[in-house]
Amino acid sequence: MSTAEAMDPRTLVRMLVLAIVVGVLGALGGSVFLYLVDEGQRVLFEHVPDALGWSSAPWWYAAILLLVGAAIVGIAQRMPGGTGKGPLTGFHFDTPLAIVPSILVAAVGTLMFGFVLGPEAPLIILGTSIGAIVARRADGQARQLVMLLGGVAAIGAVFGNPFITGFMILEFAAFGVVPAAAIIPVLLALAAGYLVQIGIWAIPGVGVHPLAVPGLPAYDAIGVGDLVIGVGVAIAAAIIAIAVRECGIGFDRIAQRRRREALLATAVVTAGVFAIAVEGFGIDPGEILFSGSAGMGTLVAETSLGVVLVILVAKCIAYGAALGGGFRGGPIFPATFLGVAVGVAAALVFGHAELSPLAAAGIAASAAAFIRMPATSALLGALLIAGAGAAIAPFAIIGAVIGFLVRSAADAKLPSSG
Repeated sequence: MSTAEAMDPRTLVRMLVLAIVVGVLGALGGSVFLYLVDEGQRVLFEHVPDALGWSSAPWWYAAILLLVGAAIVGIAQRMPGGTGKGPLTGFHFDTPLAIVPSILVAAVGTLMFGFVLGPEAPLIILGTSIGAIVARRADGQARQLVMLLGGVAAIGAVFGNPFITGFMILEFAAFGVVPAAAIIPVLLALAAGYLVQIGIWAIPGVGVHPLAVPGLPAYDAIGVGDLVIGVGVAIAAAIIAIAVRECGIGFDRIAQRRRREALLATAVVTAGVFAIAVEGFGIDPGEILFSGSAGMGTLVAETSLGVVLVILVAKCIAYGAALGGGFRGGPIFPATFLGVAVGVAAALVFGHAELSPLAAAGIAASAAAFIRMPATSALLGALLIAGAGAAIAPFAIIGAVIGFLVRSAADAKLPSSG
């Protein structure tokens, strides 16, 4: 959509009706996709090991699953479109329908089998394809808007709160990527999609995806020391996120020439760090594999600095490999996990520091450094740590600003970061 002109009243009414329809369908599609991925992960990494009498998935079993996932992505690469653009290229709301099946197959091979990426990018692709089908007879510009509506409704299913997606679209509008005229239909699509999640009248919803880091202590009074340490956490988290992104970019250049070898290498590397962390240090498998959103509760309960550093290094390696290895998923949730890990490490180093504000600063900084969207990142950090109290909000904002500034500095010095 290239124009920001206001719609006439009739067009606006039609678009608002479409926003409701596509919002409901997009949210349903996104929720079904998340359910299938979550259930697939549980079956493969919990139910099967439990049925075989294992307390958790042994490293060699996880390695087999990772290799199977890589093979599925390899098959998807042979399908029309070759799985489209990767997680390092941002979010896309205009993906042609013809290549959507290859992307979704690759996303299943990535997410269900343990690779370190999140579901947000495949959800957008799924939602935009629903919008494209609904608006298949519309003109180009209207079709693009309906695809956007489907995409935001679907991604809203994973954030658990429509305001995260709303903030994201507002930032897109501020950057000129999305026309201002799309904001009202987008908000209505998000509202309709959220009703699908929470239900209405006697009709139960499909459920809200939890958006919170559990187990954090309350934080009611801001300390000067916490602010100083929070700034350090934000800087460190931003640098780590950019370093992981740069590693992913470098690996992606190799993967463009050797796609099958890159898939295999990513599976082997991920299995290797999993084996070291789980077998060598007794770390929970969920803290090494997957997007990290489900492993944050265990992470914040860690009391050993050495274990936290092992988790952080292992996650960085697996994340960077997945980013550039040809897999399909989103970058946001693994980045937030790294931010939490930096916050936990800092709280253990400085025993007097409060964990909750440091985690908020780390999440916001890491996300902003990666996706270059400070407002969305600040809100993400604040909502993930909201259970600790309103006093964490300044830390999320400061973290997002620092993350954005560090990323801007990196863009000026590292050509690949731009």
